Amino acid sequence: MIRQKYFYHASPECDLKFIEPRKKTLPRNFSEGEVIFATDNLTFATMFLVSHDDSWANGGAFNDVPYFVISDRERYLRSDKGGCIYLVLSKEFIEYNKREWFSKNKLDVKGSIRLSSGLMAMIMMGVQVYFTDRITYQKIRKASEIYLDTHHDHCH
Repeated sequence: MIRQKYFYHASPECDLKFIEPRKKTLPRNFSEGEVIFATDNLTFATMFLVSHDDSWANGGAFNDVPYFVISDRERYLRSDKGGCIYLVLSKEFIEYNKREWFSKNKLDVKGSIRLSSGLMAMIMMGVQVYFTDRITYQKIRKASEIYLDTHHDHCH
């Protein structure tokens, strides 16, 4: 399989000239230390425009349909200031799972797409967005972890 030239890295910060490895929200059992995550899928990248952690918002894909579940609507909307999706050279990355790749190197930005809202970007790109309460969110997380342990189709 031929790898595309660029991957997408989303950030609430715009106007970056380079991207440095960080240890922010990492997937469970990830032990590579500080890295940069990227994806080969622009739709998937929109899920990372708003800073969040897995305790209240997360997404993935089920049968190749991207979804994002948010248990705290007000928190998400307060945090949604938009951001940028950056183009970075794919040759710098190691595959992590079906949609995510990581790099330990500081990377030059090769281009960017500025978006005014993470929520609107997800909706416009076809992500199924769900606002729910915390109890329902935890049930969805638990069910998806069981599914994902065998299918490896998620985001961090």
